[in-house]
Amino acid sequence: MRILVLSQYWHPENGVPQRRWRWLAHLLTENGHELSVIAPWPNYRRKVNIRVWLQSLTKCRMSSVEIGPAGETIYRSMMIPTGSSITWRAMGQAINALFGLINVIRVGLLAPKDQRPSLIIGTVPALPTALLTWISAKVLRVPYVIDLRDAWPDLLANTRDWNIGVQKRSVREVVLSRGPLQILTYLTDKMLKKVLAESAGIIVTADELRRNLECLYPKQATRATIVTIRNVFPRRNIPVKKAVNLVAGSRLNVLYAGTLGRAQNLSNAIEAAEIARREGVDIALKFVGAGAGLGKLKARAARSNVHIEFVDHIEVNELQTFYEWADTALVHLTDWAPLERAVPSKTYELMTSRIHISGVAVGEAKELIEKLEAGEVVPPESPTLLAQLWKRLYEDRSLLQVSSYSRDWVVDQQRMIVPEVLDSLLARVVK
Repeated sequence: MRILVLSQYWHPENGVPQRRWRWLAHLLTENGHELSVIAPWPNYRRKVNIRVWLQSLTKCRMSSVEIGPAGETIYRSMMIPTGSSITWRAMGQAINALFGLINVIRVGLLAPKDQRPSLIIGTVPALPTALLTWISAKVLRVPYVIDLRDAWPDLLANTRDWNIGVQKRSVREVVLSRGPLQILTYLTDKMLKKVLAESAGIIVTADELRRNLECLYPKQATRATIVTIRNVFPRRNIPVKKAVNLVAGSRLNVLYAGTLGRAQNLSNAIEAAEIARREGVDIALKFVGAGAGLGKLKARAARSNVHIEFVDHIEVNELQTFYEWADTALVHLTDWAPLERAVPSKTYELMTSRIHISGVAVGEAKELIEKLEAGEVVPPESPTLLAQLWKRLYEDRSLLQVSSYSRDWVVDQQRMIVPEVLDSLLARVVK
């Protein structure tokens, strides 16, 4: 089968979406599928100035083609560099999607009929990719699948809360929030629902989200083409924790490694650490990563009497030192309703490493952590309960030991479940 993937994140970038699709690309090509990808010139987590951007334009000639690590053919689109604000990112993603349409024409309409794709997969976010996928499928007259990942479009209902975990609202945000944001949110919601309704299939990362979508899109539910493919992609060089410090009263080292963003609101963890410290717990927090909430989090930490350290984003192979340092690791979400249908990808990495999880979540993330005996969970925005959990761990460090059950479950997902689900989905959407 000839499959065309539309994405705004791809190799050699190394974020979660990129690593997820590097893995899925290998599964597809190893099963004999011919894979092509349309993606912008690499820019994720990179400072792209005007000079670098102009250089990218020369690399996106109509004749330029790359071969990716899974043997996929990559057609690079032009891109617009943007900042970290939601407004600029949304604008940049929309423009990048428009540039992607040029390459769709190139590898679709302008290609010989026997070389055109028989299926298109669009991976979201970025949300404009969903519209690009719908347009491309209409133009090429082929079915399409949306790799939705998160609980979109439900997350659009929380636009008012998106900046609670970041610094104060900008003048631009204040202006846009009084009319334009509501209009854009409404249109995006309608667009995404239409795209999902007309899709041949939908891929999500959590069972709870799959069940929710099956109620909303009965056509796909009847065909069993709404499927769960979790973010259990293999992590290279991820160490297994060798031993747990069982000396009662030793400092409790708490690690958060991941996105310091809007959906986390990690100030809650700092408040919990302060409460625990007042209860006599010797505690240290370490935040590894970057994100829109970093500035506010550092400002909050500066007012705290807890030992708190921040480390910039690091490569995956550098995590070993931090995992050995940690007694427990945070999986932390705020209290937005759509996040009840989400499982942070870091959850599976910590399970693989057999590191005790201090979960701040509800819904499927909570159920998985508890069911797989990977740690303990408290509700979001409940710093007192989180402090009580850390006090129990401090006083009885045997609670920090986790079995191999969760690790074995993740490996089974990687090797057996996901390949079967992916093959079954393709067989149903293209006949």
